[in-house]
Amino acid sequence: MSGSVSHVGESGLGRSKAAATLAALGLLAATGLVCGAVALRDPTAVTALEGGASALPSPSPAAAPSSSGRESSSAPAPEPAPALAPAEPEAPAKAPPARAQPAELESAQAAGSAALGSLAQRYPEDPAVLRALAVAQGREKAMAAALLTAQRLFEVAPEEAGNDELKQIILRAANGTPDLALTAFDLMAKHMGSRGPDLLYEVVTAPKFGDWPRDHASTRLMESSVRQLASPALLVADDLRRLTECPTKAMLARVREEGDVRALHYIKALGTPQPCRGHRTRRCLRCGPLQKELRATASVIEKRKNDKAAAAPPAASAAR
Repeated sequence: MSGSVSHVGESGLGRSKAAATLAALGLLAATGLVCGAVALRDPTAVTALEGGASALPSPSPAAAPSSSGRESSSAPAPEPAPALAPAEPEAPAKAPPARAQPAELESAQAAGSAALGSLAQRYPEDPAVLRALAVAQGREKAMAAALLTAQRLFEVAPEEAGNDELKQIILRAANGTPDLALTAFDLMAKHMGSRGPDLLYEVVTAPKFGDWPRDHASTRLMESSVRQLASPALLVADDLRRLTECPTKAMLARVREEGDVRALHYIKALGTPQPCRGHRTRRCLRCGPLQKELRATASVIEKRKNDKAAAAPPAASAAR
């Protein structure tokens, strides 16, 4: 009995040793295969695989389970609409300036410049009051005050620069004392629009003015700010006035395009025979070779003048 047990124990022990031996051999073989694979691997492929693995994004723990949720999460969020600026309240319309009643103005005119001055303080933007005050001051020979009132009037109502009564007051001041004349020239050059240069030209060309006013007005007409205000007709007439030689054909073309009766005066003078130098009886044409162009230029200006006169309304209907 004991012998059979001993035999069984020995055979089991043998089987255990065999199994352990086989396991050791299998482990050894597996280790050999791994080592061989490592030894034979491509370094470039391993690097690419390792880089690709590191570049894979990690899964987001908050990813939505549905595909529609994934698409909406990848779309950019809409920008909020800009807030509308509050509408600014419209500025209230400026009320028209107060005007004097006709009876008030008539009464002040009868009383003289002092009463009109008081009325102008009550109605500082009424052109009728300011015009009446300037005219009254001019009649009373308060010329400096009349010029200041006229300047204020032109600021309120620029169209009043064409008023004939005011024009005569300003021209009279230009022919007065130097201080008064300088004020008048400043008014012409800066506060009367295109009519101011016209008055300066009148001072230059009218025979009633002395040498000093004419020279000063001529100098002011050369200022760039004054020439910017002047009309093309005035500029071409003044350029003709300053000529010391015969005009060029280009200038005559400009005269035909822009000239008025002021330019016509010089064109006709150039086409009129004048006493020859050194001869008392002989008469010569100053610009003989240009006589044909001068006559054509004069005809164009005269036709324009006649057409303008024909188109103007009659004086009676204009007054109504």
